[in-house]
Amino acid sequence: MKALVFGATGLIGAHLIKRLVQEGHEVTGVSRGPQKEEIKSYRHISFDIAQKEGFSKIKGNFDICFNMAAHIATGYSTDDALKCLLVNAIGTLNILEFMVERGIKRLIHSSSVTVYGRPKRRVAYEESPLNPIIVYGVSKLTAEKYCIMFASQHDLQITMLRYASVYGPGLTQYTALPIFIEKAQKNETIFLFGDGTRSQDYVYVDDVIEANMLAAKNGASGIFNIGSGRKTTMESLSKTIIDVFESKSKIQYDPSKSQEFSIGIDISRAKKHLKYEPKYDLRSGLMKYREKV
Repeated sequence: MKALVFGATGLIGAHLIKRLVQEGHEVTGVSRGPQKEEIKSYRHISFDIAQKEGFSKIKGNFDICFNMAAHIATGYSTDDALKCLLVNAIGTLNILEFMVERGIKRLIHSSSVTVYGRPKRRVAYEESPLNPIIVYGVSKLTAEKYCIMFASQHDLQITMLRYASVYGPGLTQYTALPIFIEKAQKNETIFLFGDGTRSQDYVYVDDVIEANMLAAKNGASGIFNIGSGRKTTMESLSKTIIDVFESKSKIQYDPSKSQEFSIGIDISRAKKHLKYEPKYDLRSGLMKYREKV
């Protein structure tokens, strides 16, 4: 298989490239920055996918594209709205147009559970209403709409994977999980908003890579939630991190600060159609993560 991976130096893209190369596939990667690690039988190209002229740098034929490229903005600020739009939405549009021009029919596209916003049922299914409440989610939903349009108009075979919160070696987002790990490594107090009962799904990066490989191999198109299938409270997350990292950190609750909403995701469709079975629960994923940090 000749694979073209966009977002090659990000958390998911970097792990996917290693997996593809290990399995003997011919891989070309694209990212805004330079190649971070020397990998045999791998070609790297640097350009910004939001700039269409950069695609002229890509030579050769490909059987499949993986789109892991993203500008990730957390929280409710609109400061990064333009960057999210350019990379996540316009970048995806440019990839789709490139595929049509080159005659590439297969795309595995990385999306996010942020497209659901605040689901009323606390568990998001693929058919749940899509009402993103942060600029990142809006940009990812726009990218999905482009994918659906191109699949219909140009007969592309597109699999869209909506990830829960992904963690693993190479994580650069400064969100709760890496913040708690940093605190635990320094034996500092971990602060939780409210009573710590807010919950969400955390999925280890190796399971996300497996989902991408399964989607590529079995050819299933459509939209699939990808996560661990388990909801973890902030209290449980902090306690598990303290235990795994053998920390002396204490947990302190702050009732004066309101918690965010909880969200879980249903992964039964991925299990049925992709044969996806997550191998890591939070503890085993953190144990493997600890080996690398």
